Amino acid sequence: MDNLLLEGFGFSSMGVALMLIFEFGISSSDVQRLRKRDGGKELHAAGLRATIINHLVLGPIFYYITLRYCCTQRKLTLLQQAIAVFNFLVIENVLFYCGHFLMHTRYFYWMHRFHHRFNTIVLPSSASAVSTSEFVCAYMTPFVLAAWGASCDRASAVNAARIVILANLIIHTPSLEKLNYPWLLVSPSDHLAHHRQLTGNYSAPIFHCERIFASIKDVMYATDKAIRSRLFGSRVRG
Repeated sequence: MDNLLLEGFGFSSMGVALMLIFEFGISSSDVQRLRKRDGGKELHAAGLRATIINHLVLGPIFYYITLRYCCTQRKLTLLQQAIAVFNFLVIENVLFYCGHFLMHTRYFYWMHRFHHRFNTIVLPSSASAVSTSEFVCAYMTPFVLAAWGASCDRASAVNAARIVILANLIIHTPSLEKLNYPWLLVSPSDHLAHHRQLTGNYSAPIFHCERIFASIKDVMYATDKAIRSRLFGSRVRG
């Protein structure tokens, strides 16, 4: 077996272990609440099963693809790695936002429906409790493209993936809902509101793309209005 596949399995296993710590440590009371509901035990088991399969079966495959074919083989400097990690996170978040928005249309909701069975009670395990199609298209594909687009080396790609995994667990943890985040980041309250309402707050798991895009649009509109006002004076409207 290729060493990268073994590395990928180890990496994914650590992700599962971290999820279990969040699940049965931080969110143990929410787990109990879900399991007391009608069908709650079955839903919880299905979520855990999907998460473990996605991470331990599909995860190592995409780890291999990403590090073998999408990362530069030369070692970057620390500064270059920091830039690569940031660029990775930006690309991954934008791609996930686009994919997530599409999955809320009638044409693609079929692949996202299972994830939203966790609505009033959301658990850390639900962060990756998604269909195989969603995990491949909306989770792993952005990782692959982000590593390539950001020109990551192996270390920067792995560290960026760790950040995404941790952030995804945090925003699926109800007991952290009161955490205050800067406006440009996705907070647990933002994402939990999305689970309850099924609309808005499509961004995840780090940058709040809707707010950032809206702010850029406002700045561009204000700049355009100011320029036209200077050029054409009082004739400018709105």
